Amino acid sequence: MMILLGIYVTGIKLGQVCCENRDLWDEWWGYGSGTSGPEFWGKLYSICSKGKYQSPINIDPDFMIYDPNLSSVAYEGSRVNGTLRNTRHDLTFEVNYSDPHSNSFIFRTGPLSYAYRLYNIKMHFGLFDDLGSEHTIAGKRFPIELQFMGFNIDLFKNHTEAVMSTHGLAIISVLGSIGEMMNLEFDKVLTAVKYMNKQGDKQPILDFNILDIIPRTTLFITYEGSLTQPGCQETVTWLIVNKPLHISKQQIMSLRELQEWSDHRPSVEANNFRPTLPVNRRVVRTNIKPFHESEECALKVQKSYKVNRILIIS
Repeated sequence: MMILLGIYVTGIKLGQVCCENRDLWDEWWGYGSGTSGPEFWGKLYSICSKGKYQSPINIDPDFMIYDPNLSSVAYEGSRVNGTLRNTRHDLTFEVNYSDPHSNSFIFRTGPLSYAYRLYNIKMHFGLFDDLGSEHTIAGKRFPIELQFMGFNIDLFKNHTEAVMSTHGLAIISVLGSIGEMMNLEFDKVLTAVKYMNKQGDKQPILDFNILDIIPRTTLFITYEGSLTQPGCQETVTWLIVNKPLHISKQQIMSLRELQEWSDHRPSVEANNFRPTLPVNRRVVRTNIKPFHESEECALKVQKSYKVNRILIIS
């Protein structure tokens, strides 16, 4: 028998978190295997455990549906100013739209019926090359995943409103590949990280070119899902780019230094990714043309995709 009210985490009763101060939850939840880990998120936010549209998921190439009507995603703008923040759960780049010199970065079309303005970039990464990303491809996890979070500017004033509503958010997911190639724009993140050794630390990043971080391709995978952190709201259209961000071993090691232990805990949680959740009855669509398209019906399940060593799906 599980006795929930008897659980203590860092000196805080679970019942107290629910009843006294929901802000304590920001300190309490985490990615570990203990009572603050993903299996327990639903104790405060029930949708995290009961929702049927939860993210992330495993992308199974055998069950993707080719949709020839999916157009490419259109981008408006490129360079933004913002702040990189160490939340302890992840690194989050927050776009500063109060800065008159910061431009907007907007994305639209593809599977989207509205325009979405970038407000955050969340960075998930692991201690080893086969750990880090939240989404997996054919069961394969990548060393890093960048999530470009946008809110619906046609219907809502800000992301706080949008997160609670259908079609409120869209997130572009970029998975990373480690090799000899270095992404020079990503070095702006690594320069800031040198001064962010503890939770709450923040550093400005100016003139950050988003289009130098999102790989140049028209191909993607899309499905309806949720935020991957509490409260797990199921208001997200996900777009997973079919081309990796190439970063060097040196670059990923600079991030991993944040996950080394100091003062009894790491600066950023190690392996800060949520486990994949069931797809259930959701449709996972793509505009990646399969090798042998059926003449009977273009929108039928295709079994002619494969996973490349470098590319995600080809």
